Amino acid sequence: MRGLPLALFVLSAAPFFAAAAPQPEAAVADDYPGALAQARARGLPLLVDVWAPWCPSCRFMRGYVLADRRLSGLSRRFVRLELNTELPSAAGFVERYPIDAWPTLLFVDPATEQVVLRWAGTATVEEVLRLAADAERTLSAARAGRAEATLARADRLLGARQHAEAAQAYAAALEEGGQRWSERARAAEHRVQALSLSPDQAGCARAARAALPTLSPGPGRARVAATGLLCACQENEAGKVGMGDRTALEAAARAALSDPGALADDRSSLHEALVSAREAAGDEAGARAEARRWLVFVEAEAARAPTPAARSAFDGARVSAAIRIGEPARALPAVQASVRDLPGDFAPLSTLAYANLAADRPAEALEAARRALALAEGPRRVRVELLVGEAELKLGDRAAARAALEEGLRFGEALPEGQRPNGWLEQARKMLGDLKGGEG
Repeated sequence: MRGLPLALFVLSAAPFFAAAAPQPEAAVADDYPGALAQARARGLPLLVDVWAPWCPSCRFMRGYVLADRRLSGLSRRFVRLELNTELPSAAGFVERYPIDAWPTLLFVDPATEQVVLRWAGTATVEEVLRLAADAERTLSAARAGRAEATLARADRLLGARQHAEAAQAYAAALEEGGQRWSERARAAEHRVQALSLSPDQAGCARAARAALPTLSPGPGRARVAATGLLCACQENEAGKVGMGDRTALEAAARAALSDPGALADDRSSLHEALVSAREAAGDEAGARAEARRWLVFVEAEAARAPTPAARSAFDGARVSAAIRIGEPARALPAVQASVRDLPGDFAPLSTLAYANLAADRPAEALEAARRALALAEGPRRVRVELLVGEAELKLGDRAAARAALEEGLRFGEALPEGQRPNGWLEQARKMLGDLKGGEG
C-alpha cells in the first residue's frame, strides 16, 4: 500500500482451500442501503469490504483470502457487503466513509452507522477472524476501557482522513493500553499507516522502526516493515530521514520476507520497498538485483495461482519489477493472458496499456487503452484517459492527446468529491500545461 505498500479487501472468487467446510455465503453487492436495512432487521453488525477492480491487492484478497471456507461462519454473525468504489452508485457511500487505501474493511454499527473498527490493507484469514471478533466485542461492550475508546476514536479520525490526528490518537492508545494490551499490535500498525498517509514521512519511518521490535514475526510485522521502509525512502530524497533509520528498516524488511504467515502480496510489497531502498541509496546495481528477485518471486506466485483472476493480482507487480530491471516486455505475455482470460475486465487492459508504453510500443498501448476505456467506470477512467493521452503523444498526435486529457479532466472533475482522483487530475493538468507550452 502506498501510503500502504499497495496496500487492501473484497469478496467472492472460486474457493480453493479445505473441501470439508461450506463456502462463504455471497455478500450483498454494491447496495449499502439494502445491506444496512438487512443488518438492522437481523440485529447484526455490517461488515463492508471496500474494493476497486484496478487494485492488485483487492484482486489478491479476492482470490486468496476472502474466498476461504474458514470465513463461512461470518455470514451468520454479520451482514456482508462488498462495495466497488468505482461505480457511480458508490458515490454516497464514499462521501460518508472516505477511503484512502484499497481494500479497506469496515465494521459498522447499523444503529448509528458509525464505524467501530477499520482495517486498511491485506489480511490473513486468521486476521479477518480476529478483527471480526474485535468488532463484536466493541459493539457489545457497554463501556470500553480508555485504550479501546481512544483506539476507536483513532479509527474514526483515520476514516475522516485526519491522518496526523489519527496517528496521535493511536500513540495515545498505545500509551494507555500498556505493554500487555491485546490491541497493541493493531494500534502500532495503524499508527504507522496513518503517518504514511500524512506529510510526516520521517515520523512514519521512526514509528515503524520503534514498532518492529514489539511485533511478533508475521503478516503485521511484514506490513509495518514495508510501509516504514517506503516512507524512509521517500523522505531520504529530501534528507529528512537519517541513514540509520533507513538502514535499520531495510534490514527489517529483508528479515520479514521469511516471516511465517505473511501473504504473498505483503512479500511482494517488501520486495518493492527493498528495490526503492537501493534506489534511494544510489545503488543502481543493487536495485536491479533486488528487482530481479522481486520479479522471480511474483512470477513463481502467479504460476501457482488457482484462477486467472487470482493470477492477475500479480500483474501490476510483474510490470513494475520488469520495468525496474529495464525489461518491460518481459511482463507482456502474462498481462496479455489476463486480458484473454478475463474478458470484460478493464483492469488487465489498463495494465497492458501501461506495460506497452514502458516497452515503447505506443500503438499497442493505444489499442489496449481504448479497449479499457470502453469498459472502465468511475475514477479510474481518468487514469485510462491519461494512458490514451500518453500513447497519442508518443505517436505524434498532439491534438488527440489533448482531447483525451481534457476529457479525463472533465470526467474526473464532475465526480463527487469523495470519488475524485486528485492525483490523476493533477497529472492531467500538468500534461495539458506542457502541451500548451509546447504549442506556444
